[in-house]
Amino acid sequence: MSDLNATVAGSGPLRGGGSGEPRTSVRADSAQAEACGAQQTRCAGGPEVSVIVPLYNAAATLEACLDSIVASQGVTFEVLVVNDCSKDNSVEIALRYPCRVVSMRRNIMAANCRNVGARLARGEILVFFDSDQVMEPDTLRRFVAVLRENPGIDAVVASFQADTPMPGFYSRFKNFRHHYVHQMADPEGATLASGLTAIRRAVFESIGGFEPAYQPASIEDIALGYKLRRAGHRIRFQGDIQVTHLKGYTLHELVRSDIVNRAIPWVALMIRDRMWRNDLNTKGGNISSVALSWLMPIVLALGGYPWGLAAAGACAFLIWLANLGLLATGRRHFGTLFLLQSLAFVPFMYFYQGVGLMAGLLAYARGHTLRGGRTRPEVSFDVLEGTSAPRAQAG
Repeated sequence: MSDLNATVAGSGPLRGGGSGEPRTSVRADSAQAEACGAQQTRCAGGPEVSVIVPLYNAAATLEACLDSIVASQGVTFEVLVVNDCSKDNSVEIALRYPCRVVSMRRNIMAANCRNVGARLARGEILVFFDSDQVMEPDTLRRFVAVLRENPGIDAVVASFQADTPMPGFYSRFKNFRHHYVHQMADPEGATLASGLTAIRRAVFESIGGFEPAYQPASIEDIALGYKLRRAGHRIRFQGDIQVTHLKGYTLHELVRSDIVNRAIPWVALMIRDRMWRNDLNTKGGNISSVALSWLMPIVLALGGYPWGLAAAGACAFLIWLANLGLLATGRRHFGTLFLLQSLAFVPFMYFYQGVGLMAGLLAYARGHTLRGGRTRPEVSFDVLEGTSAPRAQAG
């Protein structure tokens, strides 16, 4: 029996409501939820799939997310919404749907929330899905089909759709680049994407689940992927399973997310786990683009006008050449204006990602990020029942 069944990612023991029983069912009538709930058939031995949705202040997108999940067809499933002490009406929205709402008594962050959901899940396959995403009616069925048809595969990673309904260039570029990277990825993957992953529950439990969230980072999925690979498990990147992402970005939000939530902790993780692959965001072309972007201001400052400007332009041209597939595909999807905006943004993107690389190396050397860490949380929660949801036993 895995340690995950006794603790959440090495944290304190799971505890339910004061009596050890879930709180009284809270029901909210919703004709739409009841109609969709009819699709959510369950077999006598439990559902095939448990969909686990961690959330924090997700009221803006949660209804669209849950509408898409409960409309799933061709598979038996349950939905567990893990509320990480939201301050908005996310819980009220979730309770309108046929799901169990696991309401944390203190904020423990997304990685631990996913582990709590997995601890309470009944399905043989766990699907981790984010509250700002929308799936297709056949998404769960296709996850199950890949795992059933490929017994040697233990986890499946999907992709974002190419476009997002969120406004603005930076939202579209961030979403599209994520989509493109997953489409170009080696099908034999080494990482997961926490909101796009289906994994066999037995494997998830045997590996110990997600690491506790040490900081507001978004790399627990990458860390778990590395752990799976080291243990001999296989991960399949399945680019034709695609979902819609409902997350918007300003320039400031995009830069901060890429540096603070990805680059800095990811560098530390690669050093700690000694895992380097010519794939996803660490392909050779990306690394050379970072170097060229840092070279641009140097040659411009040293060479002056016109030779320094010409040399910086040559660096930019080489960056565009290294990213020709991304730029050309973006133009096919979104047109010439998107291409022009991307041409201007891509060198800057690689420059600040280089800043993230250097900051990650410095932080690791000084003992921060993954080598430091938060105090492991003691986990306690209440389980509420949404419309037509089955009763759940708290930890």
